[in-house]
Amino acid sequence: MRRGGWRMMRRALRPSRGWIAAGVLTALGWTVAKVTIPLLAQRAVDEGIDPYDRDALLRWTLVIVAVTVVIAVCTAYRRYAAFAISLRAETDLRRQLFAHLQRLHFAYHDRAQTGELMSRANTDLRQIQLFLVFVPVAGANLVMIAGVAGVLFALDPKLALLALAPLPLLNVAATTFSRRMGPQSADLQRRLADVSGVVEESLSGIRVVKGFGAERLQDQKLRRAAAGVRERALEIARLRSAFNPLMELLPTLGLVIVLFVGGRDAVAGRLTTGELIAFNFYILQLIFPLRLTAFLVAQASRASASAARVYEVLATAPEIVDRADASPLPDGPGEVRFEDVRFGYEPGAPVLRNVDLVVPAGASVALVGSTGSGKSTVARLLARFYDVDGGRVTLDGADVRDVRLDTSAGT
Repeated sequence: MRRGGWRMMRRALRPSRGWIAAGVLTALGWTVAKVTIPLLAQRAVDEGIDPYDRDALLRWTLVIVAVTVVIAVCTAYRRYAAFAISLRAETDLRRQLFAHLQRLHFAYHDRAQTGELMSRANTDLRQIQLFLVFVPVAGANLVMIAGVAGVLFALDPKLALLALAPLPLLNVAATTFSRRMGPQSADLQRRLADVSGVVEESLSGIRVVKGFGAERLQDQKLRRAAAGVRERALEIARLRSAFNPLMELLPTLGLVIVLFVGGRDAVAGRLTTGELIAFNFYILQLIFPLRLTAFLVAQASRASASAARVYEVLATAPEIVDRADASPLPDGPGEVRFEDVRFGYEPGAPVLRNVDLVVPAGASVALVGSTGSGKSTVARLLARFYDVDGGRVTLDGADVRDVRLDTSAGT
């Protein structure tokens, strides 16, 4: 189901390809501008401060201000594009899910809890949207890390190697974190659906609950469901509290190495003051993309679990569908016949056995019997809410299974 969920998200993004391209290009522009800032600061220090050249200092300051304006503009457009992409995908998926739920047969809705379906239409789709909003940023985030690493190696390969040495630990930590986070996220979404189910059950049946004085019982059910959510959420919080600090620690270790080794090189004249400042800027610039990587790994796990739950519904095929040669309802007086009809809601538990019934056109017939004897089932089979297990139901001589659903539904 997880692979199907990822495919579903990719399909949901296809209508926004233009926005994605614009968002990615803007994000790349933002990345290039951000990577440029430390180099400009280096030139301002080496050409305008160390030898003190007022004109050079002013020139480079104005260039930095101009690049900062570019960063601001790119940030604004990137954020708008990101929300346009994710909200459109969320809306399309919600429409698909709602339309598919209406197409699904009654037997599916008999088994599914309304609260569970509501959770998939709201909580799960929200988790998908929170992940997709970072689509334009994710690629630029990797480019940012690669770009910073490339510039560091261009400035000083030895110092760059020392500064970036802790970063391979990120891959190990992210892989471990993602593997542990996936099952926890899936379980959390199921537990959230349980809470929605209890609330929906209590509110939709509030008259029954109050009539039987079952408030305390429902309160206990909600407490158990909410406790399950809290337990799983705390487990996820423990995983994130162990992983997220690494995103702060790794670049900080690189900064310590730069200050120690680069400081000695600067004192010895092997590195200019501007280059040392640029190195420090770049190490600090790694903090945001690494923190974002941590968030994306965590959110990807939750989004994957949520997408699998939504895809599970969309992948369910309706059992009551039009036959290939289905035709409109005949223009007739409206005679109803049940011919040797057999039906059960569950295999091995028949409700109707060998039922023969004729209702002439225009006649009124009352079905009398005890609760569960099949009175309502007769009407449901006529409207083709369910298909018979044996025999057939006809309307003016036409088997209801041969009649198009859009016409039989209106009878």
